[in-house]
Amino acid sequence: MELLKHILKSAPEIALFVALFLGCALGRVKIKGFSLGGVAGSLIVALVIGQMDVTLPDALKAVCFALFIYAVGFKSGPEFFGGLNRSSFKLVISSVVQCLSALIALLVIARICGFGKGFAAGIGAGALTATAMMGTAGDALTRLGLGPDQLTLLTSEMAVGFAITYVFGTVGVIIFVRSIAPRLLGVDVKKAARELEVELSEGGEVTRPGYITPFVPVVARAFEVEKGKAANLTVARLTNQFERASVERILRGGEVVEPAPEVMLRAGDIVGLAGKLAAVVDAGELIGPEVESKEALSFSMEVCTVVITSKNVIGKKLRQIRDNIGLKNLEGVYLVSLKRQGLPLPIMTNTVVRRGDVVELAGRPSEVERVASLVGHAEAPGGKSDLAYHALALVVGTLLGLLSVKVGGIPVTLGVGGGVLVAGLCFGWMHTRYPVFGGMPQAAQWILSEFGLSAFAAVIGLSAGSKAVAAIQEQGVALLIAGAVVTIIPLVVALYFGKFVLKLHPVVLLGALAGGQTVAAALSAVNEETESMTPVLGFTVTYAISNVLLAVFGPVIVALTP
Repeated sequence: MELLKHILKSAPEIALFVALFLGCALGRVKIKGFSLGGVAGSLIVALVIGQMDVTLPDALKAVCFALFIYAVGFKSGPEFFGGLNRSSFKLVISSVVQCLSALIALLVIARICGFGKGFAAGIGAGALTATAMMGTAGDALTRLGLGPDQLTLLTSEMAVGFAITYVFGTVGVIIFVRSIAPRLLGVDVKKAARELEVELSEGGEVTRPGYITPFVPVVARAFEVEKGKAANLTVARLTNQFERASVERILRGGEVVEPAPEVMLRAGDIVGLAGKLAAVVDAGELIGPEVESKEALSFSMEVCTVVITSKNVIGKKLRQIRDNIGLKNLEGVYLVSLKRQGLPLPIMTNTVVRRGDVVELAGRPSEVERVASLVGHAEAPGGKSDLAYHALALVVGTLLGLLSVKVGGIPVTLGVGGGVLVAGLCFGWMHTRYPVFGGMPQAAQWILSEFGLSAFAAVIGLSAGSKAVAAIQEQGVALLIAGAVVTIIPLVVALYFGKFVLKLHPVVLLGALAGGQTVAAALSAVNEETESMTPVLGFTVTYAISNVLLAVFGPVIVALTP
C-alpha cells in the first residue's frame, strides 16, 4: 500500500488513468439490463482512490470539462437553433417546463433538508443525469472567494451527491417513461405508435411495426434475359417499366457491356439490377429467371454520408423532397438511413427533414455525388476533424466565459463552462451552414465527449479525498430520497403539461420526457416498448434544449442555495 501511495504521489496522472480503466470496466457491468456507464463508474472508483490523498492540478479538470461541454454544444447546436421555430415550439416549451420544474423542486428540497451549495449541485447533476451541471456549478464555486479547505469540502459534497443520486436518476426515468407514464396517459403506446406511423407514411402498409420505411437499403440481384420478355428491348425502354430499380451491368458472352440507354438487350444476357428489394424482384419478372453471377454483380456502388444544408430540403417532408427532385433524377440512388443527433429517425413519407440531419445515400457513384450536392454537403470518406476550427472555438468560448457584466452591482458571468458551451452551440450551428469548415466525425465527437466527461468526473472524485466518506455517512439516506424526488417531479409535471396544455401525441411525449431529462437509455426503452422509432421525434429537440438549460442552471443553483 505504501508503494502504491508513493507511485500515485510521484505520478498522479496514473491515478486518473487507473480510475478511467477501472471505472469504465465497472460501468459496463450490467444488472438486469442496467449499467452505471463510464462516467458514474469513473467517479465512484476515483472516490475510492482519492482516499490516498492524490492531487491533480485544477487546470486538468478545467480542460477535461471544456472538451466535454464543447462536444455537447457542437452536437446540440444545429438542433438547438433549429428547434427555435414554429414546428418545434411545443417541444421547446416542454423542455423548458421540465427543466424549470426540476430546478424549483431541487431548490425546495435543498431548503427543506438543509443542503448546502455542494450537495444541491451534486443532487441536481445526478438526479437529472446532467453531469455538465457539476462543471458549471464547480466553476461558480471557485468564484465565491472561498478558502481551499471549504472549496474542497463543497467539491466533495458535490461529488458524493452526484454519485448517490445518479443511479436512480437514470433508472427512475427509464421506469417512468416505459411503465408508469403510459398508464398515467391511459393509452396503449404500441397502438398509438402504429397510428402515428400510418400518419407519417400516409397510410402505407406496415409489415414490420416501427421500422417500416418507403425506402430500404439497396439490394442487388442478377437476372438472365429471356425470350419474349426483355429480349430486344433497349435499356431505356426496360427501365421505364421499373420503379426504384436500375440496370447497373450487362454481361454478354462473358464480356461486360456498358448499360447505356440505347443498348439493346439480347436473350441470354445477364443483367445486374440494384434498388429497393420489392422493385428489384418486380423488375426481375420482366427480365427472366434470377441467376447467380458474381461478374454481373461486381459493379461499383458508393455509400455517402451527407449533412443536410440545402434550403430546398430543410423543413420539407421526404415525400416533397422526392417529388421536387423527381424519381427520374433519383434513378440509381437510394436513401439508406436518416439520423438526427446520431439517432435513427423513421424514414416515412411525412418525416420532416431539418438542417444538420445526416442522411446516408447508396447507389451509382456519379449519381450519388450529384444527388448529395442537391441536398447538402457530403462528408469526406473516413472523416477528418478540423482541429483549427475547434481550437478557435475553445479559445472564443473561454474568453467569453471570462467576461463579467454587473447587474444591480452584482457581477454576472457565464463562467468558462458556460462560455465554451455557448461557443460549441454557435460553432456547431455554423458548421451546418458552412460545412466546409468545422468537420468532426461522430466517432470523434463521441471520444471527445466521453473522455472529457469521464476524466472530469474522475478528477472530481480524486480531489474529493477522504471528505467524501464523512459526507456519505452524514447525508447518504437524505441524499438518496432527495434525488428521487428531484428525478420524479419534473417528469410528472412535464407529462401532464404535455398532455393537457401542449396536447402532444402520446408517443412523441414519451420521447420528449426522456430527452427533457437527457437520458438516452430511456429513449431506447421507449423505442423497445412501443416497437417503434417514432419516439425519437420528441427526443432530439428536448435533449438539445435541456442539455443547455441544465448546464446553465449550475451557477443558478450555487447562487440560490444558502
